Amino acid sequence: MSVAKTQLTLRLSPQEIYHFDNYLFAKTETERALESFCRLDNLDFLYLYGETGTGKTHLLIACAEKVQKLGFRVIYLSLAELIQTSEPAVLQSLEQADLLCLDDLEAVAGNKEWEVALFHCFNRLHDAKGSLLVSAEHNPANSQIQLPDLCSRLATGLVYQLTTMSDEQKQQALILQSQKRGLTMNDDVAQYLLRHYGRDMPALMSVLQQLDKASLQAKRKLTIPFIRQVLASG
Repeated sequence: MSVAKTQLTLRLSPQEIYHFDNYLFAKTETERALESFCRLDNLDFLYLYGETGTGKTHLLIACAEKVQKLGFRVIYLSLAELIQTSEPAVLQSLEQADLLCLDDLEAVAGNKEWEVALFHCFNRLHDAKGSLLVSAEHNPANSQIQLPDLCSRLATGLVYQLTTMSDEQKQQALILQSQKRGLTMNDDVAQYLLRHYGRDMPALMSVLQQLDKASLQAKRKLTIPFIRQVLASG
């Protein structure tokens, strides 16, 4: 499906790498559930929730790409972006996908037209035997969605919580992400980034993207002096 390929391509920049093997899973149960879900032969609805910075978008895109490589039709959509640029009618015909990944569920909370459109979209996908992967900040029981029928539908999924990482886990995540980009980052460098550039993971990933590009251009390793130089000039 060309729509799926377009959505995934537009969502990623060359510096963004979203795969299962560079996501630091706090629970192996969640990793196993996602790996199983990506085969699209058993579970048809998975619901991930967690605070900002827990990697929900990372996992949805990783799952979307993995399933697409298996030859299935996949659509990934950020509802936060979609609601700014489109009308609820855009959710029609999405049941053609084998897998629909919907990020940022809270973006439509309280918007009656979008909630109704989403409810009908879910029903059409279910009737067409498609699979659904949703991300949200809250679990279904505490959802900010107001349409009762949609709340009921959300409660039918298998629910997994993504927990906020400790500083040690964030350090491990930075090192893991660096390795997957072909960079070497030692513990001292990772600790330096955490101390001086915040503990918000999306912000740290943005810093890492900047360092990745600079390291490639300058052919320099990730040392603390080099990081100071790059980020001071940026």
